[in-house]
Amino acid sequence: MYAFCTYCSKDKRDTPGDIPAIQRYLSSRISHVYNAARELGLAFFILSGEYGLISPDYALPWYDHLLLRSEVSSLASRVIEQLAQHDVTRLVYFTQSFARDPNIVPYHAVIVEACNRIGVPIFVVEIDETSLTSQSVA
Repeated sequence: MYAFCTYCSKDKRDTPGDIPAIQRYLSSRISHVYNAARELGLAFFILSGEYGLISPDYALPWYDHLLLRSEVSSLASRVIEQLAQHDVTRLVYFTQSFARDPNIVPYHAVIVEACNRIGVPIFVVEIDETSLTSQSVA
């Protein structure tokens, strides 16, 4: 299966309890990539530093975890299992520039390592998140 993916967001809806990931994360980048995947009929995943590769309807509690470089290898192993579970055969990963946000480097490292270790072709698309306008999830 072909899929679009992007990393999670620090900004989260503070609704108590578990809510779908697509509603929990407050990010125009996530909304844009999600809507593009839906329009193209492709699967969509969010790379969470806490939960790994999650679907937009995955029920998430509020949490705060920034992925550290020291966690890359263990999370990559988890993501490998999740890629296989979802039968992902090609992945398009959307990210902003590392220069704009160096905190996203470990997320990039996880997804690239996971895909490379199991032979899933990955295509990285750099987007300028500051140029995206607010977009509600359809």
